[in-house]
Amino acid sequence: MPAPIEKENVQTMTPIASGAKSPIPQIPTPSQEPVLIRRARLFEGHHVGRIAARTYYDAELTKFLSPHREKYYSDYEFGFQTRAQARMFSPRNITYFAYEKSRPEAPVGYMQFVRLGDDEAARRMERDVGVTWRVSLWVASWMWWVWVNMNLWWMGGDRSEDPEAVKKFIGMIEEEERLHWEGREDRANRWHAQSVVVYEEYQGRGIGKRLMAEVLGRADSERVITGIEASAAGELMYRSVGFELVARFSGENTFEGDGGGVMIRKPKGWKSETLKK
Repeated sequence: MPAPIEKENVQTMTPIASGAKSPIPQIPTPSQEPVLIRRARLFEGHHVGRIAARTYYDAELTKFLSPHREKYYSDYEFGFQTRAQARMFSPRNITYFAYEKSRPEAPVGYMQFVRLGDDEAARRMERDVGVTWRVSLWVASWMWWVWVNMNLWWMGGDRSEDPEAVKKFIGMIEEEERLHWEGREDRANRWHAQSVVVYEEYQGRGIGKRLMAEVLGRADSERVITGIEASAAGELMYRSVGFELVARFSGENTFEGDGGGVMIRKPKGWKSETLKK
């Protein structure tokens, strides 16, 4: 299911409903331990994939894109893992995990954002990592790409997905991009959500807000906007941290019903500058 995650303007999805049947293993019962936040290490895309695959299993968009996920769950999860890992090879990506204090290697939520644009802060992200690390990332990403494609060849592709549905959804994403982001100088320099997910069992504890704070603090200091394609379920949380709705999803992109849509958050103190709709 490459479509939703390869694009920068990923539409976050409504999570799996309580008690819904699925072939995936249950996670350990949540404890009363403090939940902490840490920066992801380079090759931890598998954690992102595990969390996303489980949380999105019964989302309407997932049903559309991956109708065979029950039979081919490993293919379905592998897709999330590879897309998440691909993002992490960019020096402009930041990935953070939420985890229980005694289980740092078993995250319960994550966020992935990318810094877009060509302002000084964006260029500094690449400059600060250094030439050697940028070359290392390029080499690692190339080797990883070869490994992924060998695995997909051996598997016979992602058997969980519907290729025609994926193709159709790519078109929907491109249309949203044209409507709300392309050619907009006032929106070019921004942090943009690639994926933000917390296990349902851990929701309602402020974990999503704490993850978001990692990027919103950067956006405030850089005085740039933050963009996201929000699910209906996540819209209220995003509003609570300062996001405003720009537009509901358009055309055939009706997976979130009457909720969700393109949202933007302006940096704190941004009083004299305005964003056109």
